[in-house]
Amino acid sequence: MRVLIAIPTFENISPDTFKSVWDMDKGGHECLFDFVRGHDCAAARNKIAAKAQESGADWLLMVDGDVTVPKDALLNLLSHDVDCVGGFYLRRNEANMPSDLTCAYKLLDEHGRAHFNYTLESSYAKGELSDMRERGEYLVEIHGCGMGCILVRTDVFGRIGYPWFKWINYPNGRRDVLTEDLYFCEELRNAGIPRYLDTRVACGHLFRRIEEAV
Repeated sequence: MRVLIAIPTFENISPDTFKSVWDMDKGGHECLFDFVRGHDCAAARNKIAAKAQESGADWLLMVDGDVTVPKDALLNLLSHDVDCVGGFYLRRNEANMPSDLTCAYKLLDEHGRAHFNYTLESSYAKGELSDMRERGEYLVEIHGCGMGCILVRTDVFGRIGYPWFKWINYPNGRRDVLTEDLYFCEELRNAGIPRYLDTRVACGHLFRRIEEAV
């Protein structure tokens, strides 16, 4: 199994991020490492997805440059054998400090309007995910999530159109923007590809210090 582990970063990768990726249990899989620096998030993620295709990787694990991953993150995510599954981490509040809400959004019902559901009210609280984990519920279908720690089967990028990641502004809509990671989730949804979360993969997020989502 070949896995590309890649980090999109505008400038620098946190040393804590690099160490957590280095320390991950690779389980004997062939793991390649790369990063894309100096681009906006959408461009960087598109370049990384193309690198996954060009390198012949079976899987792409993307980790943001301000996120730390647990040692067993890769093996836990791979264990489900689904097309797209992520870890979770805490969101920033308006003061740029950690909230009790995570980057994961609850699954819509069939009548919901997709990109209008990415609101604080639809985010999982970290306690909800911890409770699921304690009950042995490790794989949860979600509406979408941030891409700070995400595992994607590489052939997914051949099943949806380019660009895979895109930042959209809605000048007259109910939302101001649809960020590049949630755009990707919408493309997966439109293609009938479920998005999942692993409740065991609680990641750290760098604010003034690393805040763990546990």
